[in-house]
Amino acid sequence: MDQTPLSRPVSPDVLSDRGTDLVEPILSLTMSHDGPVSVIGVVGEMDMSNAHLLIELVEQLCRAPTPLIALDLSAVRFLGAHGVSALLRSGQLAAQAGGRLTLRDPSPFVLRVLGVTRLLRHLDRDETSAPTGAHSSGVVPPPARPVALPHQPLGPSVVNQP
Repeated sequence: MDQTPLSRPVSPDVLSDRGTDLVEPILSLTMSHDGPVSVIGVVGEMDMSNAHLLIELVEQLCRAPTPLIALDLSAVRFLGAHGVSALLRSGQLAAQAGGRLTLRDPSPFVLRVLGVTRLLRHLDRDETSAPTGAHSSGVVPPPARPVALPHQPLGPSVVNQP
């Protein structure tokens, strides 16, 4: 069966002719304005296959003088290493253009990744929209359920005795 690449737009009638349902995109970016601030809504999973799209959009916005950009990360379900890199690069681009990039309502997953990697302190938070319980310090509490630790060999203090 001939498959259409997901990287290019596909007409719904083409897919329906093949009997295939539409698939939700991995990542969706939307643009809106909140006064002078350009708000980029990020929905889904940001990984190596799509993180460059955020950088490209921020590059476009940085053509304006003193760009003010907010990234709405409330609907991000996954943030891989390339996604983290894209957030850092986007912040650098805005700063180099004399503007500012802020994170708005980062999802618990985003907070956890940026907290564990200690990168949250390198990104500005839009505190006016921080949800209740968000941790501006960058330290995210551990999950409520216990986490299994990998098996560790016994040290010299524990010796098998015959």
